[in-house]
Order: sequence, then C-alpha cells, then structure tokens
Amino acid sequence: MAPRYPDFPKQEFDDRYARARAMMAEQNIDALLITEKLNYAYFSGHRSCQNPIDKIRSYMFILPKDDEPTLITMPFEVAQVEETTYVDNIKTIGGLTGHPEFIAETLKAAGLGRARIGAELGREQYLGISHDGLHEVMSMIPGAEFVDAAQILLDLRVIKSPQEIAFLRKAAELNAQAQVDTFAQVRAGMTENEVATILRTRLFELGAEDLTLLCVVSGATPSTGIVLLPTDRVITKGETVGLDVGVTYKGYCSDLARTASVGAPSEELSEFYGFVMDLRHNCNMQLRPGKSPADVVRVCDETLAERGMKTMGVGRVGHGVGVETTEYPSLAAFETVTFEKGMVFACNPNFANHLGFINAEDNWAVTDDAPDLLSDPIACNEIPVVDA
Repeated sequence: MAPRYPDFPKQEFDDRYARARAMMAEQNIDALLITEKLNYAYFSGHRSCQNPIDKIRSYMFILPKDDEPTLITMPFEVAQVEETTYVDNIKTIGGLTGHPEFIAETLKAAGLGRARIGAELGREQYLGISHDGLHEVMSMIPGAEFVDAAQILLDLRVIKSPQEIAFLRKAAELNAQAQVDTFAQVRAGMTENEVATILRTRLFELGAEDLTLLCVVSGATPSTGIVLLPTDRVITKGETVGLDVGVTYKGYCSDLARTASVGAPSEELSEFYGFVMDLRHNCNMQLRPGKSPADVVRVCDETLAERGMKTMGVGRVGHGVGVETTEYPSLAAFETVTFEKGMVFACNPNFANHLGFINAEDNWAVTDDAPDLLSDPIACNEIPVVDA
C-alpha cells in the first residue's frame, strides 16, 4: 500500500537507488549498509525524531545492487515508516541488546554473507553504530568484505533533484525573512539572548521545523576568535550585530547570515561592508557549470590581495548545503569537484575585526547558466540599520 504522507514521490527514491547502484557497480560493491541518521533518511524517506537522540537502538538501511532494500528500525517506528516511506521490507528488533547479531542475520538472510558491502567508513562520514558494534557485525559474517562507500554517498547527495531544491528554497526563504523581521525588532539595550528569542520565534512562525545553527554576535570580536552562541551581552549603539542561522524544512537545510549596524553606521563600517558584499557577489557568480571551488577561492584571494587582506584562515570560503547545513563539498582550493546543475552552496567570505563579525551569506543553486538565488530576500548591498 502506498504511503499517505511521503515527502517525495516514489520516483525520487527509484532515481536515488538507480544512481547508487550504478556507482556500486563501478566499485564492485554488492550492497550498501547505511547507518548514519541523515544518510538513513536520504535513502529511506524515514525522518525519525527518535533516531538522532537514541544511540542504543539500530536504524539502518540496506541497499543491495540487485534486490529490494531492507530497513531496520524499532517496532514503535513501523507505523511512521509505513506512512512516509516506500520501503516494504521492514525488520524490527524490540530489545535493547543483541543488535549486532540481528544486523548480521539480516545481512545473511538477504544473501550478503559473502558480499562486498559498502559502509560509511571514509571522508565526512560517521557511523550510526559504535566502532565495536560494527566489528561485531563484521566478525559474525567472516565471508563478507566491508569497504568504504563514502564517495558514493558524497556524489549521490551533492546533486539535488528539483524537489530537493524546492525544499531547500523554502528553508532558505523563511530563514531570510525571519532575519529581516528580527532586525526590525532589535534595539540597542537588548541582550544577544533576547535577540535569539525573537529570531527563534519568528523562524518557527514562518515554518521552520528544526534549528541546526543559531548564532548572535555583537560588538568587536576578540583576537582569540568569535563568540558565536548568544550570551547575555548587551548590544550597544555604534556597533554591529550579526545573525548566522541554519534551519530545516522537510529535512532540508538553509545556512544564512546577515549583519546590521546598531544605529547609523560609521563611514568605515559602510565602506567595509560594501567591499565584503562586492567580494561575495564576485564569488557567488563563479557558481556555474564547469567552474570549481578553486575558481571561487581564486577570485576571493585575488580581490583580497588588492586590498592587502587574506581570508580568516578557516580553510574554505563556503560549502554545500543539503540535508546538512554544511556539507560536501567545501569551497576550498583542494576540492577537485566540477560544479554541475543541481548543486547548492553557501558562499560567505567573512571577517571578524574591530568593526564586528561582518558576514552576509545566501544560498544558491547551480543551474545551466547563472546561479539561482534560493534565499530571497537577499542580503542587502548596504548594511541594514537597527534602532539605537
């Protein structure tokens, strides 16, 4: 029976499985064993509230190269799985112990006892099972070979479908609007925590499902770094206040930042903010098919060199956005990725100095031509002003 409340049509998952299986064939992999919560949701369509907080139970997805997938979950999750996913082969284990044995038996029952099994063992991957637990599974299937499937997962998730981009756009638009609305209520004399409360409230009013990141930064930044989490620091006239926010919609994220002046900005602040916005624009316009992260970094470095400046030294000037607020690939010179239609990025060269944390971040999708702004309303070219 078809699910009543899926996030995507069945074709979305059929396409994901087909792409995954083509990559598996290239690497001679017989099946994928997916354990990390976001990879699990990406393959299954099951967005569980319990999974991210429960480290004693197993949530797993098995994708054979030539058979139907299998989902392992808890008995109390079966109704949710049936209502939101297209997976028919659902396995459950009710107890809190014996999970490695159950997983091993499930793999063997699927004919994978002597298979080459790809798992989340490499770059930017984290297991949803303990190191010892995985090795227990492996020891119980001595005829199977477990290999790294990280690149398959990275390559799959980096290209977004039109429906994924629609969810990313919704997450970005509500984030952008909430930040505009928050600045309209900010006043000198408020604390960063009071601003954060206004911001959280507005984000959820506009439809955000979860927060993945919420930073409120005010005043000049110390040489030792940036205090990103909001504190009880009082915001005063003549300084800056910045927001950096990640939210989800239907499991898809946005990552946006905005900076405002508390009262009329100084000439120095206005000029520097304008410079950062020009720099950001030039970098964003590199997000086109055939370009690469190195092209973005080159434009950034060349522009900064003309002013005798460098980046903040965090290793990149942006990153991908998808089911994670910050995901593969980084906008860094070492990345060998070539931009393709369907990739989504946040590019935000930013600077912390005596003026404050000067940051403006939007989300863009790579198209056949110019990048597509997802986060309307876009960051203002002139620094916004909040009441002093």
